[in-house]
Amino acid sequence: MTVEDIARYVAAQSVLGKVLKHDRYDVYEIGGGNLNFIFRVQGVSGNSLIIKHAPPYLRMLGETFALTQERICAEMHTMRYFQTVAPSYVPHVYLCDEERFCFAMEDLREFRLMQNRSDVPLCIYEKLGDFLALLFLNTPPPRLEGYYENAALKRISDEYIFCFPHIADHPALVRVPYFTPRPKSRHFEATIAWLRTRFLEAKEHLLHGDLHTGSVMSDGCDLKIIDAEFAFFGPLGFDAGVLIAHILFDEIHAYCSDQAVHYTKRIQALFRGFEARAHTVSLAFLRESVGFCGAELYRRLLVPAKAKPLEALPNVSQKAQAYALSETLAIDLVEACLHVESLEDFLARVERRLCPKTR
Repeated sequence: MTVEDIARYVAAQSVLGKVLKHDRYDVYEIGGGNLNFIFRVQGVSGNSLIIKHAPPYLRMLGETFALTQERICAEMHTMRYFQTVAPSYVPHVYLCDEERFCFAMEDLREFRLMQNRSDVPLCIYEKLGDFLALLFLNTPPPRLEGYYENAALKRISDEYIFCFPHIADHPALVRVPYFTPRPKSRHFEATIAWLRTRFLEAKEHLLHGDLHTGSVMSDGCDLKIIDAEFAFFGPLGFDAGVLIAHILFDEIHAYCSDQAVHYTKRIQALFRGFEARAHTVSLAFLRESVGFCGAELYRRLLVPAKAKPLEALPNVSQKAQAYALSETLAIDLVEACLHVESLEDFLARVERRLCPKTR
């Protein structure tokens, strides 16, 4: 759908006309989504909304990478479910259109991506923990297979987290000149294989599937979680681990820039928020979170979608340091995950590689 298509589409939807207060409006393509196109519909009086549309290919890689448009149906169903169990943590969804492969939602104009904010307070991390607890405590109503998760996108996650990064010189990977992966131990590879089995077979909770600081928006007080394209049924430690990995990428950026690091307080706040609602943090959940964190740290060094905090470092020497540090930390966490005994134990392992600095 083009900007012109979206303009005509909005004109035909009475529910969207109500959101816009029947204003005249303009349509703009915004954002840099990897999978889908995002449009802002802006009314002349200031009312606005967002429309997300899935083309028949992966936006980041172009028309040569065909991808089923039905993928967005699972996302809209998941966002609707999140709206029922965690309404304050997701944008309001106004309209879902499975025939046109698009949905309309609240425009978060006052919010910014968490990865673009340097002033994220600890309460946001606590609320992220609360969101994870809500996923842990609730179960969506039974639906036909594929209603909440898309098999093609789950396969992409599987390949780009657990398979391709662990195959030397795989053509799907994008290597940078300042990083050469170290040989991995059998223990590392065996643990990655175990994590993959958990990812594929442990259909325990409906997860966001790509929960990181680029899919969380904040206005400094509240948060909104977006982009649930990769939603799937799996172990809760996957969402938690991916999120923690991206918290650590921000900290690695700070560390390699000779700035203060704050990962201890931030990760403690995350688990504090989880425990406040769930009343427990099981050792199994913690260990899986640590393992999936390590897997995410490692794969972002090799896949096309790099970790933005590392790419934002201004010079090659800092990037080389950050990549080497990320790999070392990833290996440590994967190999140790099944032996972690407490949150403090996990944080101590991080501290051995990422010693806090002061300005």
